[in-house]
Amino acid sequence: MSMKVALVQCPAFGIDKPPLALGYLSAFLKKKGYEVSIFDLNADLYSKVEQEDKKFWEFKYIFEWMQDSSALRRKLIQTVFLKKWVEKILSCNADIIGYSIQSSSLAVSIDLAKEIKRLVPDKTIIFGGPLNLCYSNEHSYYLLQLENVSKTKVVDIVVLGEGEKTLFEILKRIESKSSIRGCLGTIILENEEIVDNGPRPLINDLDAVPFPEFDEFLPLYKYKNRLPILASRGCINRCVFCDDTLMWRYYRARSPENIIEEMRMRKAQGVEFLEFNDLLVNGDLKQLRELCNLLLKEKLGISWGGSACINRYMDFSLLKKLRKAGCCYLNYGIESASPRVLRRMGKGFTIKEAEKVLKNTYKAGISACTNWIVGFPNETYEDFRETLAFVKRNIKYLKNNIMVNSFILKYSSSLFEDKEKFGVVTEENWNWHSQGGKNTETERKRRYDEFLQLISELDDKPAHETFQG
Repeated sequence: MSMKVALVQCPAFGIDKPPLALGYLSAFLKKKGYEVSIFDLNADLYSKVEQEDKKFWEFKYIFEWMQDSSALRRKLIQTVFLKKWVEKILSCNADIIGYSIQSSSLAVSIDLAKEIKRLVPDKTIIFGGPLNLCYSNEHSYYLLQLENVSKTKVVDIVVLGEGEKTLFEILKRIESKSSIRGCLGTIILENEEIVDNGPRPLINDLDAVPFPEFDEFLPLYKYKNRLPILASRGCINRCVFCDDTLMWRYYRARSPENIIEEMRMRKAQGVEFLEFNDLLVNGDLKQLRELCNLLLKEKLGISWGGSACINRYMDFSLLKKLRKAGCCYLNYGIESASPRVLRRMGKGFTIKEAEKVLKNTYKAGISACTNWIVGFPNETYEDFRETLAFVKRNIKYLKNNIMVNSFILKYSSSLFEDKEKFGVVTEENWNWHSQGGKNTETERKRRYDEFLQLISELDDKPAHETFQG
C-alpha cells in the first residue's frame, strides 16, 4: 500500500486563489500512485476571522507575521485553531507532512510542526518552498535543529528548489527504509551531522509535468472561477535585487500546445480567468505568439493576465493579438524611472522603451499594472523625483494599477552578495542603510509616503492589498 502524504499551506499567504505549488506537488504524487491530502490553513483562517481582522492579510503586515513573538499570530491563531488544525492533519493518517514555506508562513508552520511532533514524534515532517533558498544553508541548519517542548527535532528534511522529483524520491527512500543521504535537493540532519545532498537538476521538459490539481482545495478564495497557471519557470533577466533566479536558476517554458490543453481543461471546469504565475509571460515571444494563435483559432473565450518585462520587441501588433486572445492585464516591473538606477538594477531597458510599451499596452486595450521600488541603495532624491515625473506624465496609462514598495534587501540576491559595491550596511531585523547613512529606513518611508501622496493627488490608488500568492 502506498504511503499517504499531507501537503500544508500555513498563514499568511495569498487568499485570492489556491496555492499553485501544492497543486503541482499533489498532481505529481498522485500520478505516481500516492494518496495526497491538502490543507490550506491560510484560506481556512482567513475565512473564519472577524471582518476587521482580514486587513492583516494586506502586504504591509507581512513583517508582523514573521516575528518570533508576534502578538498578531497570538491574536489570530488562537489555541483552538492550532488544536483543530493538528487534529485535521493527523486524522488523514499521512505518513509524511510537507509544508510549503514562505517568509510570511514560516513562523506558523514551525508552531504547527512543533505541536504535531509533540503528539506524534515519529511523524516525518518536510519543509520545502521558496524561503529555504532565500537564505544561506545556515537557515536550513537552523530549521533542522529546532526542537519542541519535548526536545524532539521538529523538521526532518529541508527540500531546496523544485519539489516534484525530490519529494517523490524521498517517499521511495522512506518506503524502502533507505537513508535520505544522497537524495539530491535535500538537506538533512543525520547522526547529529548536517548533510547537504547538493542541488537536483531542474525539470527541463515541463510538458511532462502533470497539470496541477485543485480538487482538494476548499472554495474559500477571494475570487471565484479563477485559478493560477504556470507556462514557464525561471526568468530571462538577472535583476540584482531579485532572489527568484536562485530558486529557478534558468528559464524553461512549456509548449503552446501543452499550455492550451490545460487552458481548455480549465474552461471545461468553469474557470473564467487564469492568472499566469510566471515571473514573466513574455520570456519567449515566439511561444507567446503561438499560444495566442492557438487561442484565437479555438475561440476559447477565457481571460488571462500575468507579469511581463519591458521588451522593445513587444510591439503594438503583438499586444493587440494578446488582447484578442483574452489578455486583460500585464504587470510590468519597471521599478524606477531613473536611467542611472535602472542600470544599477540590471533592468536592461531604457525609459523611452518603457514609455512606448506602456502606451502600446494601453492602446491595445490591456490594463498595464506597474511595480515601483523606492529607496534602492544608490537612489538619490533626484533619481526618485525622476520616477515621480514619469508617473505624472504617464498616469493615463497607469491609472488604478500602481504597486509601490520600499526596497527590501533580499539575502540571496546578487546585490546582497556584492553589498559593499552598493554601499549597503546591514542592521538588525532585515534593516539596512547606504549612502553614508543618507538612505535609511526613515528616508525610504518618507519617499514611499511621498509617492503615495502623488498617487492620491492623481486620483489613483495603490493596488497591493494582499500578499501575492
